Amino acid sequence: MIKGLISRLKRWYAIPYLFLCIAVSIQSIYHLLTDAVFSVSWLGAAVAVGPLVLFMSVVYSLPYTRVVRFIALPVVMALLGSVLTVIEMRPLPTFYTLFFGLGGVLVYVFWYTYLDRSDNVLLRKGAQLADFTLTTMGGESISASSFLGRKVLWVFFRGNWCPMCQAQLADLAKQYDALCERGVEVVLISPQSRAKSAEQQARLGVPMQFYADVDNQAARSLGIVHRYGVPLGILGYGQDTVLPTVLMTDEGGNIIYVDLTDNFRIRPRAETLIDTLDQAWV
Repeated sequence: MIKGLISRLKRWYAIPYLFLCIAVSIQSIYHLLTDAVFSVSWLGAAVAVGPLVLFMSVVYSLPYTRVVRFIALPVVMALLGSVLTVIEMRPLPTFYTLFFGLGGVLVYVFWYTYLDRSDNVLLRKGAQLADFTLTTMGGESISASSFLGRKVLWVFFRGNWCPMCQAQLADLAKQYDALCERGVEVVLISPQSRAKSAEQQARLGVPMQFYADVDNQAARSLGIVHRYGVPLGILGYGQDTVLPTVLMTDEGGNIIYVDLTDNFRIRPRAETLIDTLDQAWV
């Protein structure tokens, strides 16, 4: 119950918060340009909130290829803005700075980006991957067991709406030839529609295999469904998605690598996966 409430709160956080920050930035700049007396507090509000708006806009519009656990620039600017705004301590800009600027960025970094994963006993190194059913791009059903006898990289991603997923898939596409040389099939799985996956496949330009997990059935059976994981305001994807998950299995369907990230901004790089392959089949 508590986990479901937290997931709902996170679903309601990102997009509404972004629009509120945009409004605060506009108001701050307006006061800086029109007030008869220059205000350090309004400058602090603009410095604290503006970079966060820019950062989130870039993240949700472009693939953010270099993901790290903590984002330095918005945090530093929020701290700088807080110092500036308390010089005058004007009530409204000070509230904006401390609540939307410093408070908002700390909430994003230390709460919002973390995933509420439970301990997963099914997805452990050395375990046999449980069977599940997917849907091909042609609309046919296919079981995970049909991949037995092949080395497989399984990537469960949230959808085209997720910039970190876009960056992750682009990174894999760059290393696709290296993966093929090692005899690995790349299987990309998402709860989004087949039409959206087809768009993604066309953008990547490499023949990685896309499959649809209709109604998150496979994710549910593996314990990696993310209830209310799609941010409010992202249309056409429902409200539930999958927790970003990467697995590698050998010819016998045994898991030789597993990444169950606890932060949606952190994904394993393709080079890491290739190193794991080389060590497993040296």
